[in-house]
Amino acid sequence: MRFFTFILCIVFVVNGFSQEELDGAKASTDKKKEKPATQTYQITNDLQYVYPRPKFFNFITGLPRNYANLAKGITKKENLKWLGLTAVTTAVLFAGDEKLLAESSSVRDIGVTEKHEYNSLFGAIDIPTNTSAAMYHLGHGNTSLIIGIGFLTVGGIKKDYRALHTSTQIVEGILTLGFMTQGLKRVFGRESPHAKTKPRGAWHGFPGWNEYMENTSHYDAMPSGHVATLTSTIAVIARNYPEVKWIRPVGFTLIGVMGIEMMNSEVHWASDYPLGFLIGYAVGTVVTNSKITKIEKESHSNRSKGFDTNLTFNRVDGDNLLGVRFVF
Repeated sequence: MRFFTFILCIVFVVNGFSQEELDGAKASTDKKKEKPATQTYQITNDLQYVYPRPKFFNFITGLPRNYANLAKGITKKENLKWLGLTAVTTAVLFAGDEKLLAESSSVRDIGVTEKHEYNSLFGAIDIPTNTSAAMYHLGHGNTSLIIGIGFLTVGGIKKDYRALHTSTQIVEGILTLGFMTQGLKRVFGRESPHAKTKPRGAWHGFPGWNEYMENTSHYDAMPSGHVATLTSTIAVIARNYPEVKWIRPVGFTLIGVMGIEMMNSEVHWASDYPLGFLIGYAVGTVVTNSKITKIEKESHSNRSKGFDTNLTFNRVDGDNLLGVRFVF
């Protein structure tokens, strides 16, 4: 509860600071120019991003719209491939969950233990003190908040609307995901590896409120909230800064590193990750789409978009392998 209160305080300070930076000095002198209603950024020769002036508490007022847009997105034909790919990947990983869990413990040979160790800051924030805790902490909401504060600081100093919007979009993504992941965890009710009562964990959907709170690890494995949170943060940053090509590969690598650690510490199964990744990326996409106006030249807007997926099945040294090829 203390940690949740701390996060809310940070959220209000973050948003209040961004508004103060934009509005605070307006009345102090008649010589100062009023902040522009929008700022435009040239992404490529054919594409511009236009950001409106940030509004106070927009990261909260946008939550209902996010859920509405997510619901609409599920029914769109072009998104069915993502749902199908997530289902197939989850099924394949589920079949190998026990073996993958055992293999993940090999990272202990390089000093990544199965235990998370922390020190407490102000009695509210956990500070990782070993490698496994640091890897696990990548998906914590407060890590994303720190990243958001970094963008806020840059945006406040440079009066940069894009950086300010990125900071509040990260917070908006965290809040949007909180309801989704907690709701889905209660729907699936899957046991975490360290609490399993049967191979690959038992499923007990819709536990009572007190039962869930008292025995959380028996119900909260799927989907991974850590994967969803980190994915959403990466998606927000990458979609606001598409010209920075290294964001996605570096970010997705960090998701993989965190995923291995969470199996090593028996917090999650591998099959908990695809759904977490899907909803995290979907939330990051919906949040950014509602804040950015894209201006495209005709040559750019007529270019084909999207991708095709091809599934491949191979047998190598007696092992059956499933592959997915993306064609952009």
